Amino acid sequence: MDSVKNQSTSITNINAKKSINQTTANQAKELVIKRDDVTGVRGVNTNKELLIAIMVPQMDRFQLKAIEKSVKEELTKEYPDYKVQVSTDQKMFLELDILERKLEKGKTGEKELKKELGNIKSLMKEEA
Repeated sequence: MDSVKNQSTSITNINAKKSINQTTANQAKELVIKRDDVTGVRGVNTNKELLIAIMVPQMDRFQLKAIEKSVKEELTKEYPDYKVQVSTDQKMFLELDILERKLEKGKTGEKELKKELGNIKSLMKEEA
């Protein structure tokens, strides 16, 4: 059953050498993807913030807020020095996926990263 889960999960680790250090986001994504109620995770971090977007299986969609809250609590406990935000919104997942790709290609500096995160956080507030 593990092999089935591994085939359907989605995670991208960002190479920290090419961009702003994303070790925290990478570790957080590794932690979150182990959950049975998460099939995909995207995330980025600055030196103070950690933004994570998760995908859940279709059958668990009615529990979105509970899953989101549980993931946030887990990450807040694991990373107490970061302001953690978690979203189950697919638009947030796509926005973080685009930002991850820019970071991986080294096309985003720290100033632009903070600006992009500001835009994504604004979208997250609209969703709430």
